[in-house]
Amino acid sequence: MDAELGRLGLAERSVRLLTGRDIWGSITPLLAPRRNLVAAFGHVGPGAAALLPLEPGDTVITDASLDTVLSGATSPHALLHWVKAGVIVHSLRGLNAKLVIAEDEPSFVVVGSADVTAAGPRQLFEAVTVSHEKHTVEEAQEAWLEWCDLAGPALTAGDLEPLLEQYGAGKLVTSPRPATPSRPAAPARPVVTSRPATPVRPAAPAPPPSPVRPAPTPPPAPVAEVAPAPPAEPAPEPVAAPAVASEPEPADTPETVASSESSDAPEAPETDVPRPSWPRPAELYLVSLVEGGEPSAEAEYRLEELTREYTHPGENGEQPFRVELFWADDGQGQDPPRTLRPGVHVIRVYSQKQGRALVGSRIEAPGLVLQAYADEFAYPRRTYCYILTRETASRPLFGELRKGLATIGEKPNFRNSFQVPRKIEALLGLWPDLGYDPK
Repeated sequence: MDAELGRLGLAERSVRLLTGRDIWGSITPLLAPRRNLVAAFGHVGPGAAALLPLEPGDTVITDASLDTVLSGATSPHALLHWVKAGVIVHSLRGLNAKLVIAEDEPSFVVVGSADVTAAGPRQLFEAVTVSHEKHTVEEAQEAWLEWCDLAGPALTAGDLEPLLEQYGAGKLVTSPRPATPSRPAAPARPVVTSRPATPVRPAAPAPPPSPVRPAPTPPPAPVAEVAPAPPAEPAPEPVAAPAVASEPEPADTPETVASSESSDAPEAPETDVPRPSWPRPAELYLVSLVEGGEPSAEAEYRLEELTREYTHPGENGEQPFRVELFWADDGQGQDPPRTLRPGVHVIRVYSQKQGRALVGSRIEAPGLVLQAYADEFAYPRRTYCYILTRETASRPLFGELRKGLATIGEKPNFRNSFQVPRKIEALLGLWPDLGYDPK
């Protein structure tokens, strides 16, 4: 970590200023060895790939509107090169930002006056800052996510190829005449800085039992043991047939008795609690949550009941099942779905600031809703939800979820469920080891 900060020139300070006429000669070496880059540049010129080293899965937002392409400010050739290389490209009309966020550790942001253009023989004097200060990086991520939300779906090769012939066709030529007053610009589009809280429809006070638990199967009938032989026969048996007597013999030794008792221990919950069904999600919600607070005594009691009913160690080496509880308070920057009912799946997104998810926000693997209800007596009103989850080795972040959806031209949606199979598969791909029951 210290060596990397030293390479960035941030070993003893949190902010560094770079200036010069060949500014990308200083920026590119800082970004080249990094992965997980996200960027926003209003103008992207020819040869941008050599200046901004984006890799497949990285994301850039620019202004690729027709008038910007006609003026030559944004090159569709450069954008098409990125798209074909696997970079996710969005277009936001009116964007004039110039920043890059490196999300690997240590994360840092580069922001300043320089677009991704090679200025050529008439290079411009530029100034940019490099900072790894935590709050500054988070604010940059928050702004970038806002622009990503406002931008349309990711551009495809089919979107960019028709623009190739338009590039620079309407480039403005400067005139010695004094500039005439330009007509007033249209009012700027308001930027939404937070999602309004969506009211949660109150559920029934006593929700019905979840249909996902299979009917209990009767325990297997005990196998009757063979009665021992008369006392006169045990003497010849161990002498005449040692091979046949080898099976009952270990059962009588203290070691085998102890091993049999230990092997019976994990089988007890399998007998007492049937293995819950674990269907592949057909309806999947993203739920924005903020950590903190304590559940009510009633909510904890329900959690204990469901834990006894559904906790299972798994079969044939599969991941164990467990029950988890989460809640969302009205008007606290959280946006729970209008309805959470048994049988749907949820992905929990834990926001880091003001109830809004950032690129580095923690997300949890899909869980199957068992019960959900609204506590009308709590202030503010609180929605409790109990889900069945399983162990997984994957630990993705919200930025990876965004990228997974962007590959199919989609964006995160916290108000409506995902029901189209390709969208669900893009989300489930973040947890490849989380298997589901066959249909």
